Amino acid sequence: MKKPLHQHIGHHARRVGRHVTKYLYKRDTLFSTVWVFVFIIVLGSIPVNFYFLNPLKLALKDFDFHDMAHAKLHVYEDRFDRRITIVNIGMADREQLAALIDKTAEMKPRVMGLDVLLEGPKDPYKDSVLAATVSRCANLVLASRLEWKDEKDPYKENFFRTPGTGEGYANMLAEDIATVRLWAPFFENEKDSHAKPYKSFASSILEKYDSTAFKRLVKRNKETETINYSRRQDRYYQLEGESILAGLENDSLIRDRIILFGYIGADESDILDKKFTPMNKKYYGKSIPDMNGVAVHANMLSMALDNHFIRKMPGWFNWLLAILIGWIHMAIFIKYYIDHHIWFHLVAKIAQLLSAIFFVYLDIWLYEKYRVKLDMKMTLIVIVMAVDVIYFYEAWATWMHRRFKYRTVFGHHGTGH
Repeated sequence: MKKPLHQHIGHHARRVGRHVTKYLYKRDTLFSTVWVFVFIIVLGSIPVNFYFLNPLKLALKDFDFHDMAHAKLHVYEDRFDRRITIVNIGMADREQLAALIDKTAEMKPRVMGLDVLLEGPKDPYKDSVLAATVSRCANLVLASRLEWKDEKDPYKENFFRTPGTGEGYANMLAEDIATVRLWAPFFENEKDSHAKPYKSFASSILEKYDSTAFKRLVKRNKETETINYSRRQDRYYQLEGESILAGLENDSLIRDRIILFGYIGADESDILDKKFTPMNKKYYGKSIPDMNGVAVHANMLSMALDNHFIRKMPGWFNWLLAILIGWIHMAIFIKYYIDHHIWFHLVAKIAQLLSAIFFVYLDIWLYEKYRVKLDMKMTLIVIVMAVDVIYFYEAWATWMHRRFKYRTVFGHHGTGH
């Protein structure tokens, strides 16, 4: 008589469980797992520059598995953000910028942000025209610059700022050729503990547009936020500054909105003020930046307004996960090493491959579905190193047994063998 299906499944589940747990609580499994982390820490602290690994290191330095979730994004493909309009300023000089701001202000936007670094005087007449415009527009936010490594005087203010003008640093928290993934909403100068934190360009705009969203951002108290890119550049409404000056645009895309003035190239080959972002469709080996800086600021604002922040798991959780998964893998590897040695290498390599695929997929799925960001690098390193550490541990445990009667499942004299 055949067993019912549920009993058949239960029998096999218990059998698999016994395979996994046979060596799970053995001292050798625990100590060999500890040795994996000892090797990781020791190797990671060796100050050796392996030049032959540099090409691989450089290729992987700016790669993040989570970029695939943004590069293949479909959720917001047909949804424009109706709160934000980008105005292309082209190569406008300061007098033309003043005229454009005045003309746009007549259409009653709620906030305007000028993503242009204006550091120092140029033409006296054109400077005076723009200064007069800035002083009239209380809802205008200017862009400044922050020198992250300058501890004495990091903040470089906009030349046209006034006491009542909004302002925020617009430069990104990344190297020029690196992918822009992080946003620092605020920056505190550690050398001046009494000074108020500097606001970023997007934070200053957010404060004027939606005080509730701004307070929520402040309450998060994060030094950096991972930018939750939700729209490519063409998913934001865009107007040409020349069309606004010529009176060819009505106020439907301007009134009550956030207006971001910035440079937008004529085509993809124009990379002036363009950044690499996770939305780049070529998410590895990138060669052409995909998004203008003004659109990166737009994505920051969309994230903060929608309260769609990315939840990054703390470092201790990632380490705990790596220890737990490494421990389970070590128990399985030791079982096959001792009980089925002939199959050990085949089983170990298959287990490593399948585990790597599974945990990378799980990481990407959690990020894409729930915007929860794990860091699985340590877990993957532990899985890869576990097999080689077993050989070292066997030699170490056998030597310890001969010298100090250390009880081990390894070797002919192991009492647990």
